[in-house]
Amino acid sequence: MSIGLFTQVSSALAEPITSPKTCRVGIFVTSLRNFKFADKSFRADFRVWSVCPSKDLKPLESMQVIDTIESEEVDYQTQNKPNRTESFATKGDVYWSQRDVSAVLNQNWNIQNYPFDRHTLKIVLEESIQDVNGFVYTPDFKNSGYQQDMSLGGWKITDFTLQEEKSAYQTTFGDPELMNKKGIYSRLTVSIPIQRVKYISFFKLTAGLYVAFAVAMLSFFYETGQPSLVSARTSLLVGCLFAALVNMRAPESVLGRTESLTLVDQIHIVAIVYIFVAALATVLSRLMNERGQGKQAMWFDRRLLFRVLTISFIVLNAIVISHAAIVG
Repeated sequence: MSIGLFTQVSSALAEPITSPKTCRVGIFVTSLRNFKFADKSFRADFRVWSVCPSKDLKPLESMQVIDTIESEEVDYQTQNKPNRTESFATKGDVYWSQRDVSAVLNQNWNIQNYPFDRHTLKIVLEESIQDVNGFVYTPDFKNSGYQQDMSLGGWKITDFTLQEEKSAYQTTFGDPELMNKKGIYSRLTVSIPIQRVKYISFFKLTAGLYVAFAVAMLSFFYETGQPSLVSARTSLLVGCLFAALVNMRAPESVLGRTESLTLVDQIHIVAIVYIFVAALATVLSRLMNERGQGKQAMWFDRRLLFRVLTISFIVLNAIVISHAAIVG
């Protein structure tokens, strides 16, 4: 029995270890658009190609785009081409295939530091049939890239990388040839960092808030010695507070819901607190007038609170905005 076992082990060791088949695969991105923060998605148009040493290898047919919401693939074609590269040992013809793809991809946008946010868009292509023992991608670094003059609508591309990775799943998907409990497949990952270069949308979202704060600060020039002016000052501050609260909901339609405090949220919260402090100051100023301290109340409103609240609000805004711009 030991002799038979030794024979089986020797036979297994004698079998040649074959390397997986491969094709040179590249991608060229022609369009990036529809950056939707609320829907957590973006659209990419790109052309993907493969150069294979044999006709039986067809990676574009078994390739899938990972993490897509929807995709459309068109113009698949294969041509025989003479091999003038050093990618393959064969000196005969190689098989060049192309496919155009338009896909809507999931994107987890981090808008905490909006409008100074930076993101990395990813396009992931994966072999869906043969595991890494049978086939792997060889990235075509030289020819892959993106259209330099594409319009990104207020964004700019800061880099482009392409790398081959191995993706492991805790299943073989029922493949009877795989003996392990997990399947490992070759994938190509395209990473495209982008950075915002236009900030008009930020000013649109915060302009109403800043106006409400400015009006609230002007309320300090209403004398609280006259009941009619106290009522007008109180009504003005209530209107400013309501405007700030309503304006705080506006970014959700543009940026989507998030559980973290964004820069826009921080600015709104600070402004709401300051307006509420101005309302409390109105009550205190009125009480001072009722005690016959009218001049002190006027000094308290116009010389102290107006200056302290206005300057500190500007300083706090400069701090949080500068921090967001640095962190990105």
